[in-house]
Amino acid sequence: MMQAVSSALLKTIKELQALPSLSMFSLGGGTNLAYRYNHRKSIDIDLFSNVIIGIEGYKKIEEELNAFYGDSIMNLSYPCEENDQYVFLRCLIKKGETIIKVEVLQNMKTMYDIEIVDEIRFISKKDIGLFKLVSASSRSAKKDIYDLDYITEEIDIVELFEELRVKQAKFNNEEDKSIFDLDGDTSPIANPLLLLSFDKATTTAKSSIPIHSDNHIDIVEGSKSWALARLEWRTKVRKLYRHLDVDFPGPKGVSIN
Repeated sequence: MMQAVSSALLKTIKELQALPSLSMFSLGGGTNLAYRYNHRKSIDIDLFSNVIIGIEGYKKIEEELNAFYGDSIMNLSYPCEENDQYVFLRCLIKKGETIIKVEVLQNMKTMYDIEIVDEIRFISKKDIGLFKLVSASSRSAKKDIYDLDYITEEIDIVELFEELRVKQAKFNNEEDKSIFDLDGDTSPIANPLLLLSFDKATTTAKSSIPIHSDNHIDIVEGSKSWALARLEWRTKVRKLYRHLDVDFPGPKGVSIN
């Protein structure tokens, strides 16, 4: 039984993907993985496209959202609207007592084809893993590490890391940059030690970039605990560091809460 993704969230995802202006967008982020693994509850919708639709394209999305949802749309905004390449949309959709945060992100480059599951367009699991490696190195959120631990149960961490190296070499032109590049996203390719930075993270992400609603992990009953996921992730990173000939940092009395 699906506990991680509510029926209201699934219904909203399908409604959004049915809008003509969002026909090139697919489900990314934690909800993508929550649907696959049923491991942690997710209340947000991140829609990714690997092309640039520009400000005009976003205004069309805004128009269709307002027409479809009416007063159920709240706080629709463009946290960043620099130009056609560096812009994204954020809004809240009220479904009964549930408030769903939606972020629509363009120019999110992927390596693999979109997957259709239960009439929903999904970014591939490996592509999500590649995004999560960068996100975990830049924003150090526990949710990203928890998700990565599940992904790397299926996709070896060394394989995923080396694929990120290939991806970053392939998409290294100015036109390939996304909203995250404005914030100076850091890459584990340049600094693999960032994959352990979640243990000492104290800062909060700026609201002008896509963000997690919060850093709390709402784990589905029967799924792996955060303490175990953290331990297993560190074990996998140790393996990666051996591959890269990087010294694994010694213990520093870090909290596992």
